[in-house]
Amino acid sequence: MKIAIPTNDNNTLAPKIGVARGFLIIDLNNNKKEYLENETVIKAIKEKKSLKGNCGEKGLGTGQIIPKKLKEKGVDIFIAKFFGEGMIGNLEYYGIKTITTKKHKIEEIIKDLKL
Repeated sequence: MKIAIPTNDNNTLAPKIGVARGFLIIDLNNNKKEYLENETVIKAIKEKKSLKGNCGEKGLGTGQIIPKKLKEKGVDIFIAKFFGEGMIGNLEYYGIKTITTKKHKIEEIIKDLKL
């Protein structure tokens, strides 16, 4: 089973999915980790666009892009602090389950899943 977690530093959960710098993908069967860069956000940062405020208002289209890329990587479960309705619908379309958490550190999130 593969999980994905939005992150800005590979150690902590990013507060917002749409503007996270990337996603840590972890195969829980073998502990293999892979980092998937959020190309849309990195491009916006390079172009010095503001990423503050509501993600949907940015017009980045990440709610449609992210689920497809996660599915291409074989992700089964996506874990975040919050999911908007659009993101949930798009993840469900690709057969990716969602889990919300209040945990901040990625290692704690993984530990909880393995229990």
